[in-house]
Amino acid sequence: MSTNPNLNLASGTKADLVTRREVLRATAAVTGGALLLPACRSLPAAKTPAPRGPTLPGGLEVRGPRFFRDNKPFFISGFNYWSPMTMVARESGEAGWDQFRRDLDGMQAAGMNTLRIMGATEGPDTEPLRIVPTLQPSPGQYDPKQVAALLRVIGELEQRKLYAIVILNNFWHWSGGMAQYLAWAGGGAIPYPPPAPGGSWDRFQNHNGGFYSNKQATQTFAQLIKFLVPQLKSSPAVIWELANEPRGMNNISAYRQWIDETASLIKTLAPSQLVTTGSEGLTANPRQAGMDLVKDHESPNIDFITFHMWAQNWGWVKAPNIAHGFPKAMELARKYITNHATLAGKVDKPLLLEEFGFPRDEGSFDPGAATTLRDKYFEMVYGLVHSSLASTPMAGIMPWAWAGDTRPPRPGEFWKPGDPFVGDPPHEEQGWYSVYTTDSTMKIIKEWSARITSHGTAASPAPAA
Repeated sequence: MSTNPNLNLASGTKADLVTRREVLRATAAVTGGALLLPACRSLPAAKTPAPRGPTLPGGLEVRGPRFFRDNKPFFISGFNYWSPMTMVARESGEAGWDQFRRDLDGMQAAGMNTLRIMGATEGPDTEPLRIVPTLQPSPGQYDPKQVAALLRVIGELEQRKLYAIVILNNFWHWSGGMAQYLAWAGGGAIPYPPPAPGGSWDRFQNHNGGFYSNKQATQTFAQLIKFLVPQLKSSPAVIWELANEPRGMNNISAYRQWIDETASLIKTLAPSQLVTTGSEGLTANPRQAGMDLVKDHESPNIDFITFHMWAQNWGWVKAPNIAHGFPKAMELARKYITNHATLAGKVDKPLLLEEFGFPRDEGSFDPGAATTLRDKYFEMVYGLVHSSLASTPMAGIMPWAWAGDTRPPRPGEFWKPGDPFVGDPPHEEQGWYSVYTTDSTMKIIKEWSARITSHGTAASPAPAA
């Protein structure tokens, strides 16, 4: 997820964003829990392009701006659920495995067909505020328990006919990621962002932007790909993702070259599996982040487009008075989604809203706190995504993040080794964006999921308001 709280959508230029008039013309008012978009491109179901490459039986394929499975259009309703590999590997006995299966039962009951999980984490395990234990505790050394856990997790997803977007790297530090690869390559100590004393988000991001042109760092990452991808190349459940929220920063040319070359490497090793970027899309400030939705996804080795959306992180709302900025957040979210759907039409690839979340009322971290505004926000976002499926490359939605029946032992504090995994990664206050089975938000997700996954195959009434 996007962790920089200091960005503001208002800083985007006219070239970066659609105008308010375009948004109002493209987006109707909320009626009956649904949003309607006029057609902005034709996506006929009767005549579809050929698959982009070889396919696996039961696997997903891409044809133009659509996912397909078994020659039928496929729409994603999923959840971000980053923890299963580490959870299964670290728990004694079968406790982690039992929790994983309970989580899958809960998500499937809500209609999920796709999960987004971490497939690689980097050590050393003594570093602060990151997932431990890790799959790669030192360069080129892979923990057999973590590897076995990942293979077991994918095997279970295969049996359940679920799909996994498997994240291979991370722009942020909570799994090691690019910062750790740079440190291994002699790039110096990691300049950790807040809450590290004296930490700066800008300094951390600019440091990580050097990853793409550091030959030793990118080669060490490529070795991980060569080790891991062949072990899962025959799984119809697997979709590969280059990294969680990679940003070009001030190294844009090297960034786009890295996207193309890394995706090409994966395609060479696993030609029948899909590959995507893990990009946030435009972010709140695309120029500062070095992002361009179209150019970042033009590589022929990238199969579909991702984008993320973060209301509180980008300053659309501020705790504790979440209600004060809520109308603005709703307007900016509609604008952001509509703009990405329009831009995706220029690339002719499916578009996935891969991350979004919203805080509990008054910014509370208490699992029992109300989610009144979050529920309204989710209702709008799901409705807008659903109404755009027929007329744009929009192909699915995945909120952040599943916690299920697990609760943080110290809500509002940071994760510590040994704590259970909820939806919030270690470097963020636990309980911030976690979605629990008891939340009223789950009813909204379940009802919209049924409409999204059945789109084009059966008519169904809009969820009750």
